[in-house]
Amino acid sequence: MTLLDERNIRPMLAQTADPFDSEQHLFEPKWDGMRCIAYCKDGKVELQNRNLRSVTKSYPELETIPSNVKSSRAVLDGEIVVLEKGLPSFELLQYRFGANDPIQIKMLSRKTPTTYIVFDLLHLNGRDLVNDPLIGRRQKLARIISNGPHMLLSQYVPTHGKSYFKNALRLGFEGAMAKKADSIYQIGTRSEDWLKLKQVKTLDCIVTGYTVGSGSRSSSFGALVLAAYERNGNLIHLGNVGTGFTDATILRLMKLLKSLQTKTKTVPGEVKAPAPIVWVKPQLVVEVGYMNMTRDRKLRLPRFERFRFDKTASECIL
Repeated sequence: MTLLDERNIRPMLAQTADPFDSEQHLFEPKWDGMRCIAYCKDGKVELQNRNLRSVTKSYPELETIPSNVKSSRAVLDGEIVVLEKGLPSFELLQYRFGANDPIQIKMLSRKTPTTYIVFDLLHLNGRDLVNDPLIGRRQKLARIISNGPHMLLSQYVPTHGKSYFKNALRLGFEGAMAKKADSIYQIGTRSEDWLKLKQVKTLDCIVTGYTVGSGSRSSSFGALVLAAYERNGNLIHLGNVGTGFTDATILRLMKLLKSLQTKTKTVPGEVKAPAPIVWVKPQLVVEVGYMNMTRDRKLRLPRFERFRFDKTASECIL
């Protein structure tokens, strides 16, 4: 049985690093979207997110993907993005998450159409390629992909990671990716063979509560109480974040937080906060930027970046 038939591929994930130059790596943009495996077979496509859920019906405009693949059978890895002036906008993409009504989905697909950015080839015409080196997979991918209204091939450059990273930031990307040219595809693994190069360190955190607001935020919250799982499964407090919120984000957060409220303390151990805490079920995931992590594993100078509706709490592992 091949990967095309199994339909259970969890994407290979990257670790974080500072920009660097290397003749052993390929560098490409960091696309700000939703990771997705595309199974193309006989003119049809199934889209599967990183949690193995089919999202095909949520993005009807991407049903055209097979027409841009010069092969009857292929498994692709890439990101679903919403492009705004040529750049990915995660803010616009968030409006596509969770839409279930067919009429709403059709309206959204016209208002904020998505594009599939493809950057890896895992299977081609009956042969799995995950044990082939990345450079070989990318060369095969370039031969079978043609760009279209809803599909683009991600381009890469070798060697010059530092200058590429600077140019990516200047153009408006949030960073770059560095991938070892000879690396195999490690399904479901966060590997040092793939690295995220970002200007600000970020971490996906679980919201476990919020502090009671005061002053201009007396009707909402003061800060979100953040946590993540250790590899042994224990949930630990990472600190609290009270900056980076727009008025619209605060309104959306309050609706979500109220729906998750619980009387049970959701983080073990001592949780320091400047105001009383309202606990919530540990389900909501947000991305937080920070300067560094202290020795007692608290985020220094945290700032709210965005919601991560595409991730589950169980994926937030230190």
